[in-house]
Amino acid sequence: MIILLAVFFIILNIFDVSTTNKALKQGGREVNPLARLLMKLHLFIPAKVIITCLVVFTMFYADEGTGITLGIFCCCIYAVIVGSNYRTLRLQARETDRT
Repeated sequence: MIILLAVFFIILNIFDVSTTNKALKQGGREVNPLARLLMKLHLFIPAKVIITCLVVFTMFYADEGTGITLGIFCCCIYAVIVGSNYRTLRLQARETDRT
């Protein structure tokens, strides 16, 4: 179960980076001030990799219940973030179609 959650968490983070970058290239704006600062300093990707690795490491080395709870919690958060990014991309596409 932890392996599945870890893989899903990694995939969600990849989707987060790719959809965020696409939205920004299409004129979107990063609303998270910390992420915006990391992007300005060109540290967004390294920070995402480090944080993702730390979460996955913690999932595997914590006791099983804690690892599963952490995995579910983090996957839910990132599923919402990725869903929001896709919504932004869809709205941007509609706006582009209108102009």
